[in-house]
Amino acid sequence: MSNTLYWLWLQSKIGAGAKTAQILEGFEDVASFYESTLYSSGFRKARVQKLLDKDLSESEKILAHAQKQGYTVLTPDDAAYPDAFREMPDYPCVIYVQGSFDFNRTPMVSIVGARKASYYGLNVATRLAFSLSKGGVTVVSGGALGTDSAAHKGALYAGGKTVMVLGCGLDAGYLKDNAALRKAVVQNGAVISEFSPDFEATRFSFPMRNRLIAALGLGTVVVQANSSSGSLITADFAKQYGRDVYGVPGGIYNTAFQGVNELIRDGANIVIGVEDILSRYEADYPGIIDTKKAAAYNIKDPEEIYGDLPKTKIMAVDEEIELQFDEKKHITGLAPKTRLVYDSLETGPKHINEICLLTSLPQHEVMSALSSLELLDAVEALEGRAYRQI
Repeated sequence: MSNTLYWLWLQSKIGAGAKTAQILEGFEDVASFYESTLYSSGFRKARVQKLLDKDLSESEKILAHAQKQGYTVLTPDDAAYPDAFREMPDYPCVIYVQGSFDFNRTPMVSIVGARKASYYGLNVATRLAFSLSKGGVTVVSGGALGTDSAAHKGALYAGGKTVMVLGCGLDAGYLKDNAALRKAVVQNGAVISEFSPDFEATRFSFPMRNRLIAALGLGTVVVQANSSSGSLITADFAKQYGRDVYGVPGGIYNTAFQGVNELIRDGANIVIGVEDILSRYEADYPGIIDTKKAAAYNIKDPEEIYGDLPKTKIMAVDEEIELQFDEKKHITGLAPKTRLVYDSLETGPKHINEICLLTSLPQHEVMSALSSLELLDAVEALEGRAYRQI
């Protein structure tokens, strides 16, 4: 019998994030662990009772369903299983893959950040992913709205590959709004999950997903994060796994960037261009990573993605897949100073004096920008000379 069923059984007993390497220590393989009835005294009684249940019928059902859906089921016994996961003390017993991608031949970099990202944050994620892809790197992210979607799209528009790591099963209903993007990723990379196909996302499954995002990348780039952002969990996992951590700086008075700014202060590599990332790996991947080529594709404005790039097969679903500009696509194309003023209100209402401080613009220019934004129904005036985004 293939060991796949035993790995599925073990995953169901220990769950995601368990110290798999430690659990299997002393056993020849997962089959011998399954066949054993003598488990370490380190297991809790409830866990031992689970392990003594040797019924494989549920594992058989899951495997049959995955195969029917066209998912590839990878375990640590498979050569195609990501080598990056083998290095983890809490490596997943099973990975379900939708799409076709060789995890062990291509260098990868992970991009994470806020779901409710600012226009600036989304633009940076898109542009970095685009340039990284042009430089020979596969972009990894989590498939959520906001920064994740922007990163996946940037890679796709560059004609590159991208990997989407889910915090739910491949069949789950979570983020069906991103179905078109997910379809595009399947055609140009892979969507993966360690959870059984019907598993619905929970608050605990996202940190588990984040560790896989961190493990796959040579480094993790945090684009935008406040002090409580889940992307900081990904950065922590990256450090634990010996990966590089990068941060894209934001305004020091903007709480939406407090987390990433603190990462940089505490030692993360600062990113002001794609060269800051790729130059660290080019020598290890000769003929694959090309920093100069990536830098040549440092697009000056995200609108170039739509206007100047040659059509690729991903463009065919462009109308279905939209960058998540936080539902504010009606205010794209603003003048630079007006955009600056608008972004300063991203984290909540502000007095005009605070807006001047954040933007370094004189009051008359701030007032002019605010007037333009009011006409667009993008901001509204509050009492006491304060303004907020609508």
